[in-house]
Amino acid sequence: ERAMADDATDGTATTAATNGTGAGATIEEVVGSAGAFASQYHTDSYLLFRALCKLSSKTLPGDENVAVVTGADRLSLSAAGGVANYFSAAPVVDPLALNSKILSLELILAVFEHCGDAFRNGEKFVYAVQSYLCVSLLKNCMSNQTAVAHLSLKIFLLLVRKFKTHLKSEIEVFVANIFLRVLESPNSPFEQKVLVLEALRALCADPQMLTQLFLNYDCDFDAVNLYKDIVHHVTRISAKACAPSSGAYAGSGHAAKKSADQEQDLSRTGLEVLVVILRSFLKSLGLPGGDDVFDESDGSSSLSMLRQTLKIDIGLDDAPEKDSDVSLERSDSVDYHLDGNGSNGVAPEPPSDVAGKIVDAFDKKRTAQQNFEIGRVKFKLSLKGGLTFFIEHGFCQLDAKDLARFLYENSEELDKTQIGEVLGKEPDSAFVKVKGDGEEVDSEKGGNGFFLRVLYHYVDMMEFTDRLFDDAIRLFLSGFRLPGEAQKIDRIMEKFAERFTRQNDKVFPSPDTAFILGFSVIMLNTDLHNPSIKPERRMTIESFIRNNKGIADGGDLPVEFLTGIFNRIKEKPFSLKEDDEAREKVNKETNTFESLFVFEPPAIFGSSAEEKKREKFRKEREEMMAASEQLFKKRPVDKNYSRKSSHEPAHAQSYDSVSPADVVKPMFDVTWGPLIGTLSQVLESSTNETSIALCLSGFVYSIRISSHSGMSLARNTFVNSLAKFTTLGSIKEMKSKNIECIRTLLSIAIIDGEYLGESWSPILQCISQLGRLHLFASGLDSEDEFLQTGSPQLTKISEAAREMEENNGKAVLAAVNEVLIDKVFSSSVTLSARGVVSFIEQLIAVSDAEILGDTKKGISGVSSSSVTTLGNQGKGKGSAHGIEGPRIFSLQRLVEVADYNMNIRPRLTWSQIWEDMGNHFAKVGCNENAMVSMFAIDALRQLSFKFLEKPELTDFNFQRLFLKPFLLIMQNPGSREDIRELVLRCVDNIIRTLAHNLRSGWKIFFSILMLSSSDPSVKINTLGLAILQRLLDEHLDDLCPLSSIGEGPVTDNREDQQEEMTLSDSERSQRNANAEDFVGLCRASLSFVQTEESENPLPIGLSMRALCHTACYADLIADKKVLPPVSGCQHSDSVAPGFTYEGLSVEESLEMAIWRPLLDGLASGMCSSASSISGGVGCLVQRGSAMALRAILLRHGGVFSVSQWSAILNYVILPAVQIGAESDSSPVTKISSESPSVSSLDFVGEPLQLPPPCDDEGLQKFAAMTQSDESSPSRPLGTAELLVEASFADLRHGGDGNLSKAHCLKKKDAENRIVHLQPFPDSWIATTAPIALGMLSDLIYTKFLQLGNGAREVLWPLVTSQLVRWSVGTPQDKVQLEPLTDDEYNGGEVIVDVEEWQPSEALVRIGCKEWSRVFRRVLDAVPELAKIETQAWLRCLSMSLSDALVKNIELEEKIRQDIVESKLASLGLGLSESHSGVRGGGRSGRNADYLGMLPTLKTRCIASHCLQQYMAAFVDQFVVLTAEEEVSCLLKTLNQSRLASSSARKDEDLALAFQEAFFDQWGDGVEEVEAALQGTGGGSGHRGSSQIFFLTQEASATKAVILLLSMLFCPKSPDQEAKNENWDAEAFSEPLLMERIIDVLTEFISSEEKDGLLIDPNVWRSASESGGQVAFFCTSFAGVVVDILEIVHNLEADKFCRHKASLFPILCSLVHVQSGEIRHLVSNILRKQVGPMIQVPDSEQSATTSL
Repeated sequence: ERAMADDATDGTATTAATNGTGAGATIEEVVGSAGAFASQYHTDSYLLFRALCKLSSKTLPGDENVAVVTGADRLSLSAAGGVANYFSAAPVVDPLALNSKILSLELILAVFEHCGDAFRNGEKFVYAVQSYLCVSLLKNCMSNQTAVAHLSLKIFLLLVRKFKTHLKSEIEVFVANIFLRVLESPNSPFEQKVLVLEALRALCADPQMLTQLFLNYDCDFDAVNLYKDIVHHVTRISAKACAPSSGAYAGSGHAAKKSADQEQDLSRTGLEVLVVILRSFLKSLGLPGGDDVFDESDGSSSLSMLRQTLKIDIGLDDAPEKDSDVSLERSDSVDYHLDGNGSNGVAPEPPSDVAGKIVDAFDKKRTAQQNFEIGRVKFKLSLKGGLTFFIEHGFCQLDAKDLARFLYENSEELDKTQIGEVLGKEPDSAFVKVKGDGEEVDSEKGGNGFFLRVLYHYVDMMEFTDRLFDDAIRLFLSGFRLPGEAQKIDRIMEKFAERFTRQNDKVFPSPDTAFILGFSVIMLNTDLHNPSIKPERRMTIESFIRNNKGIADGGDLPVEFLTGIFNRIKEKPFSLKEDDEAREKVNKETNTFESLFVFEPPAIFGSSAEEKKREKFRKEREEMMAASEQLFKKRPVDKNYSRKSSHEPAHAQSYDSVSPADVVKPMFDVTWGPLIGTLSQVLESSTNETSIALCLSGFVYSIRISSHSGMSLARNTFVNSLAKFTTLGSIKEMKSKNIECIRTLLSIAIIDGEYLGESWSPILQCISQLGRLHLFASGLDSEDEFLQTGSPQLTKISEAAREMEENNGKAVLAAVNEVLIDKVFSSSVTLSARGVVSFIEQLIAVSDAEILGDTKKGISGVSSSSVTTLGNQGKGKGSAHGIEGPRIFSLQRLVEVADYNMNIRPRLTWSQIWEDMGNHFAKVGCNENAMVSMFAIDALRQLSFKFLEKPELTDFNFQRLFLKPFLLIMQNPGSREDIRELVLRCVDNIIRTLAHNLRSGWKIFFSILMLSSSDPSVKINTLGLAILQRLLDEHLDDLCPLSSIGEGPVTDNREDQQEEMTLSDSERSQRNANAEDFVGLCRASLSFVQTEESENPLPIGLSMRALCHTACYADLIADKKVLPPVSGCQHSDSVAPGFTYEGLSVEESLEMAIWRPLLDGLASGMCSSASSISGGVGCLVQRGSAMALRAILLRHGGVFSVSQWSAILNYVILPAVQIGAESDSSPVTKISSESPSVSSLDFVGEPLQLPPPCDDEGLQKFAAMTQSDESSPSRPLGTAELLVEASFADLRHGGDGNLSKAHCLKKKDAENRIVHLQPFPDSWIATTAPIALGMLSDLIYTKFLQLGNGAREVLWPLVTSQLVRWSVGTPQDKVQLEPLTDDEYNGGEVIVDVEEWQPSEALVRIGCKEWSRVFRRVLDAVPELAKIETQAWLRCLSMSLSDALVKNIELEEKIRQDIVESKLASLGLGLSESHSGVRGGGRSGRNADYLGMLPTLKTRCIASHCLQQYMAAFVDQFVVLTAEEEVSCLLKTLNQSRLASSSARKDEDLALAFQEAFFDQWGDGVEEVEAALQGTGGGSGHRGSSQIFFLTQEASATKAVILLLSMLFCPKSPDQEAKNENWDAEAFSEPLLMERIIDVLTEFISSEEKDGLLIDPNVWRSASESGGQVAFFCTSFAGVVVDILEIVHNLEADKFCRHKASLFPILCSLVHVQSGEIRHLVSNILRKQVGPMIQVPDSEQSATTSL
């Protein structure tokens, strides 16, 4: 009733005052008629609620009279008002008024606790809350009565929870202007601060309320950062108690202790608020810790007693009743479900989209604020620079009005001095003088007068209506500082006077009056409040009135007006806020300094200080209240609420629909910076257990939030900070809080390890130090001392430091169970793949640091190497430590983690995890510390055994990835020999034990074995090959498990193809994998065959043993014990699987995929450039490779098709043969014979004999003897392997090449073996070329002849090309790994460049001899071939040989012509010019050319001679099987050679060139050469003449022609006669033969008559000592004459009779020759052929012959 009565009398006035309405307004005018409510109940509720608000807002009588009450008064007040006065002294007030206020507030609280939707969302009720309740709360929340303040805060929290949508401005005012200022003020009482903190604690305990606070304010560009300000204020007050003691609390006594206790309580309360905020975040994210509560059961502290008495935690403690149990989403949604469909017509956005937009808005706002701060600093430093920055970043535009607005709105933040400078700029000042095009800029846009326009717009924005003049000046000057120049002040005050007069036209008659009075008021303010002016000299009221006489257009202003101005200025001067704060700070410091020396009782007992603080807070409270009321008045009140509500809640609904979890990250981003500073500061300095527990909780919650939110920087910062508080990074005494930090860190690792990421590093470093402390506590040395191995650079810690470490270790061991440490690592199995990878990465990093001896840097931030030992420092002081040695604690833990996760993780996940672990083990395995590296390798071995126990599925490579560290250690150039040996031992052990489970791991082992072959240590080489040998002997079935080794018969290709078609995908993959592994095995063995020169050559024995391996592999392939892949062949990447040859079918390519590595490897060994001499026998590797390749192809060549043979020739044999020949740079390539018929290369080796058959008795004996050795394998030797072993035994013991006797050689002791020393053991040509090229004839005989037409058309041209290349020659660029052609010899002129590669004489002789062997092999095979095949092959051979000889003759003729032309050209230049360069470095260019071509010409001549000579050797068998066409072609070629050589021997220019070259080799001068030439009669018959070469060639050609024709003229067998029936061979050959016989014998007789006296056995081979001529023709043709005479002797009588007229005279002339053999043959011819014609008896013929 009292409230209603009061409402009737003064309700209108209150409402009008609150809302700014007129004094005569009634209730109906304010809220409308009663009909506006839904019912009378609504009207009554409204009136009652308004009355309660007004009653609660009444000021208590005596509330301002503060006095200290007695204990009895306190008890009475407590009885009357509950717990109103629990805290310190409170003002004495009327108990009835106090109870009335408390009752009204309790009723209002009850209203809000039980109100429904009609009240919460009703237009009039919301209006009442805004207009009445907020005013009441504003007055009561700052009351000195604790109960009143408590109830007000509780009501406020309910308002925030239920009316936040409608009270956004009011909430901002309460929090920013009241609560935070109370916390900030040093004068506010302890009780007020506690209440504010408790209110904030309750506010932040609800995640939804906290989120809405952030969304509605911090994400709103037009609102303050309310949440950020709360956090900053709470963190400051939490850390204040830990700050250095200020003078305010200096001294001793009860007052100082009380202040300190209060500061501690405030700090703890603030920490609780921060922890509650973090718990709200956790609750929003659904993480552990969100439902934790404080343990306050003891009630010992004042803080806990306060909480028990004042239960204001509505967000945590008060359970809402059933009627009010409406969530924020439900209560807010009532406003929008207006239509029948439950929608207001606007489809709400999805919560995730809304959250994203809100967070973007927050980021933009934060960015804008950061830019504003930057601009503020720039503006303070430079006016123009700051304005430019603001304009560029969009804070304002280059517009005078917009800039004025910006300065006006931000005057509190910007530097006021600079604002004054902007406003006081000269009238013509410009910001931008001219545009880019030179055009003048408008004054409003920065041109001349721009700043003056800013001043005008700035002043026009101010509202001076109905303000007192001095208040207007005060308001005007509050936004800037007046400049110091009078002209600037004049311009500013002139504009102010104009603005004030316009808005208050009745105050002054003109603006001039206001201008003059304004200046006078400013001067009065300076005079009254300038401390430098003495009081007696200051202006009085009379002086002020006198100074302003006559300024009102000649009249005076009212005295009362001027007196009021004077008094108000005297009482309250004009001042800026920052100046007031600076003065207050100075005064505070002064008072503090004085209090240290003034010993008055108030100063000692604190009464005076408390009174001063109370008085100051009273003034601050008044200011806060006044400012808040002004803000309430500025808040617009919209009476059309119903129209507004349809739009405004839509914005609120979007906020309400946002889940708190969506905005935790930006909220925590605002929180964590100041939070970590506070937590660290309190934890560092506090000893209070509650504060420490709160700090640790804050760390745990912060790490959890940042980890789950992906805020790595925040997470790392918190973890690093907490790790430093463990003091594990330094040597100093640990306290209980340090140990608690350790426990907290371990719990974080166990609970939140999934999201720690790189923050694992400091945790694991702490655990590493814990392990070290445990050792100290156990009385043991740490492992770093054990592993130091006497390193001088490692310093042991001092005794004092060790003692401290032991004590710390015991304390930690007692508090931290070691099981907890183990759980950190065993819990790794619960981590996700990503989490465990992060964990292992950091564990590896810590292990690295341990091994380097620097594990404390990550904890202490200081490297161990930069800190000295503790030395002589006192116990418990200092934190230095010495340089640590290597430790393996984390490495051991890494092994445990691998063991835990190995079989739990999926293989794919484990491979990702193991990649980093394996690299680390590989790195540590190469550590310089032997014990560390051996531990790493042993750990790898153990883990490998466990990993390989589980079989690997097809198509996976997990074993390869797991075993890769072994390979990395072997690859590391810094690894030691003992470590590499240990790796090989591990590999050997794994193969022996787990070979049956190996799949992809074979690749790693093969790579390791390949590396062992290139190791500089012979011990490593030997061990690697021994492992290979054991693998080959014992585990080959494990390498290829699907091949059914040793089982079943060999099937043909058709059956293989059918079988492959039935294979499943898994079987096909396994087949490919097995083939790939087999290829790796082959390459591993071949890596021991040294193919290049090296500083550390392999022992020859290892290479030869590896070559034996290749034969074994070939046997396995040929016997189909190793099957080729079924797919995936390619010919581009030699390292990739399926590498095969081009030009083959798919099946053939797949077959060659397993053959090619063997064949290529042997080819590389055959042309190896490495020196391999042992016991005087050279090129062992090269010869051994050729022998192995030959044995494989001879034994298993039958499995290859023509196409495959073509690939083998093109890619293997021919390139290797040619490369070996070209790479030989030994003296053998320079040796030249004096005559084609007399070779200087007798030392060149011979081709190998054809091997005996597989079942040869001698070979079987050799095999039995080989297997009888203890070191030999139990498996039987394959055919190719047996052949290679026998060949090597023959080579090793100096055998004759007959492998059937190899078992005899094996019996010999090594000491008694026969060694044939070679003159040039390092020459490939002399040692290997005959074997390599001889392989071709052996293949033709054993393999190619059975392949029929394909071999002739495809393979024979390839073989011919190589024979031609060596016997005739080819340019170097024609030698390539592709099929070779003979285009260089066909079609067009032949061009010879002697600077390009040409075969040496040794190669020519070898090549020509191989032609002979080929013919011999083919002729030997004639009985086994069909007649048509024989003819076809002989046709091919004869045509090829004829072509080769033709090419050689053409080359020879071309070279001869070039030499002659070059010689003549040199002579044409003049004798002096041509010989000018003899002594000075060679002859002239042209002369040097023809001398350089002479060796090539000689080689061509030798080639022709050798081809013709070998042709003559088998012409008798050849002619029997050839036809007219082949014979004619061959005769034509031989005649061409004969004629060419005859022409060449008669060429005097060529003879001179030969002779000059001969003497040029002596090095004589020109005179000596010319004299020698003259002495030999022109040089045609001297030693070194061209005659010796070309006569020999002519003789061999003639001999071959005569023998060929004689076989046709006189057939020796009936088969030949039958064959010649198809053409008249006798008629064809008779004239030609007789012509040749007569020509040769005639010239021989002529030569003998001329030079016969010079003929004797010695002269035929060398020139006479006198230098005379030699009978070269007789010498060269003597053998031809002998053959002719034998042919004549064997002629049938009738055939001789037909030519007796031409033959008899010649025979008679031959009777006189010097050769006894010729004379004897002539005698036999005469006796046989002529004797019967003249009827001379045989007896007389004998007598005549003897005579």
